[in-house]
Amino acid sequence: MKTPYRFKQMPGLAPLLRPVAACLASGLATALGDSSDSLPEIAVRATPFATAALTTPATEVYLGEAQLSHAPQRTLDGVLRDVPGFRLFRRTDSIAAHPTTQGVSLANVGPSGASRTTVLWDGVPMNDPFGGWVPWTRFAPATISAVRLAPEGGVSPWGTGSIGGVIAMDSRFLNEAPFAFIEGAAGNVMPHQATVAFAQDLNPSGTRLFGTVHESKFSGYPVIREDKRGPVDTRANSRERAFDAGVAQFLTPDREWRLTLRASAWEEERGNGTPLTTNAGDALDFSIRLTRNAGADEWSSETIFYTQNRQFESYFTSVASDRSSERPSLDQFSVPSSAVGIIQRTRVPLGDRHMLGAGVDFSGVEGSTHERFSYSGTSFTKEREAGGRQADGGLFLQDTWTPSRSLQLHGGVRLEIHQDSDGRLQERTIATGATLKDRHYQHTTNCHPQFTLGGKWNAMETVEWSSNIFSGGRNPSLNELYRPFRTGDLVTLGNPELGRESAVGGEMALKLKATDELTFRVKAFANQMRDAIATVSLVRGPGTFGDWGYLPPGGVGAQRTNVEKVMVRGAEAGAEWKVTRSITLQASWLATHSEIERCSKERNLEGKRLAQVPSSQAILQIRGDLQNWMWVAVCRYVAAQFDDDANTLSLGTCMTFDARITRRLGKKTEVFVAGENLSNAEIQTRRDANGTVSIGAPRMWSTGLRREF
Repeated sequence: MKTPYRFKQMPGLAPLLRPVAACLASGLATALGDSSDSLPEIAVRATPFATAALTTPATEVYLGEAQLSHAPQRTLDGVLRDVPGFRLFRRTDSIAAHPTTQGVSLANVGPSGASRTTVLWDGVPMNDPFGGWVPWTRFAPATISAVRLAPEGGVSPWGTGSIGGVIAMDSRFLNEAPFAFIEGAAGNVMPHQATVAFAQDLNPSGTRLFGTVHESKFSGYPVIREDKRGPVDTRANSRERAFDAGVAQFLTPDREWRLTLRASAWEEERGNGTPLTTNAGDALDFSIRLTRNAGADEWSSETIFYTQNRQFESYFTSVASDRSSERPSLDQFSVPSSAVGIIQRTRVPLGDRHMLGAGVDFSGVEGSTHERFSYSGTSFTKEREAGGRQADGGLFLQDTWTPSRSLQLHGGVRLEIHQDSDGRLQERTIATGATLKDRHYQHTTNCHPQFTLGGKWNAMETVEWSSNIFSGGRNPSLNELYRPFRTGDLVTLGNPELGRESAVGGEMALKLKATDELTFRVKAFANQMRDAIATVSLVRGPGTFGDWGYLPPGGVGAQRTNVEKVMVRGAEAGAEWKVTRSITLQASWLATHSEIERCSKERNLEGKRLAQVPSSQAILQIRGDLQNWMWVAVCRYVAAQFDDDANTLSLGTCMTFDARITRRLGKKTEVFVAGENLSNAEIQTRRDANGTVSIGAPRMWSTGLRREF
């Protein structure tokens, strides 16, 4: 693969794991073992400011360290699928999915490859600066202490783009020390997965060193259903490597002030199911974070400066109707992007009843796609460069008022400013260098206010009511504006004329604690989206159509388009029952009705459901922890959904079963066996107009060992 990786000199992490493991097992393990004589054991568990600022606990979902590190699934997005409403653009897990389909959404907005939800890692945005998707394989669940999912959009400290809420991850490194562990696993489709992590306070003044290395190799599976598979179909596979390291310095004896310097790197390579279709990417990120975390009734502050540098490439082909051969169609050989940002958040108590939150954030993004297209004979004949710059700024003010012990109200406003600049599209012939297109787009600036208003009322000790109304918005990413792509015989163009999408929504929730062991919760929500960014089919093959080029029979030419009005309504219910002290049963159900109410670009879409939104989903989970055994079993049901905007291509229902059994061997060692999709159910992930059906992962199992030091 011709990938311009910044870290290509790393042939793998296996050579690194041996010396690091030896260091941990000897020097570091000894240091930790002797630390009881010289240093007190410190476990900093204070909630970070970034997640403490969430103001809707009735609708927030919290996953703790035990749920994350002992889940059956081997990827973070796999674990989060146990939360109703969490969806990537397609049903495919991140170990096999194309990166551009890994955008995330929560319950009350439709999915998008660009993400309508902001993802934070210790307060730092993790969405790709060019396309908005999320590199889920980058995060090892065992290094995360908590994940909080808030499905509401609107006013928040998270920065721009959180039209569909926020997912905030807290690492173990900043919230817990000392610790060190090695975890390794292998299975039928995953030859190996290994993680080494540690956090150590070096001296009484509070200097903390932390880091992790992580590598996984996924040997893959054929992504085309067997009855449609042909000679050209191979296994979709992936390999990723990640590195994260930093130092945190407590600046005061009470450990309220902390300065953290952090660097992380990541890279992956993927095969997409045929010999020629591949993609790859890498990242190099830096951040500086200054925080003051005090008591709940004291003022707190967080200042973050971050930089992101990303590289991406992807190769697309057109597959023959009998799937006996493939022909190159698009070579996106370099898609570089970078971002720089600063975030300031402050929380200040005003008297005994008010907590004021205020902040400002700014980010600047630059990116472009470099690609070859128009394949003729044995080579591409044309070359394209398209991209631009974006700048976003936000200012928010929010107040939480507690007039009594049973009532809490909150309201806030946010002003967002966005600018697109240096937009361009240039095309030329490769042989002569002659210019075919040289388009430059006008600088545009928009400014939009947002609001939120809500409250929580404890009608009695066992009953909690909450409600919230909000507005939010998201500007199109550089990827949506400029980058075309091909999926099977679906060719999608970018659209430099795309406008900002916005939403106004509300929800009501009830939480009932029937007994000390049994809790119920219900929620209803509605969300109206304006100018929602969607992929709209405009032409159909066979034939040659402008920028889409030649489309074969059954081929579709689409473009990203603003859909004027979309309504999403739904209801959610759940229960948690502590059957015994060691066994917990959880059940949840989500029903969603989505409808395109107005689309002037394609009137026949009006009245249709949003693509990739199932009408319902349900999850049943049981957890046990008895003596030296831990186990978890999950049943997940997803109703049918449509793969296309015209609602002609249906993806069937699916029900999957996941399970994991863990055996503790003393206090520091455990072994486990885990399985996903144990019933080997067919998970339909894509359906093309020519009848080709793509599928998700078959039955997967793995076994592994975890050793703490």
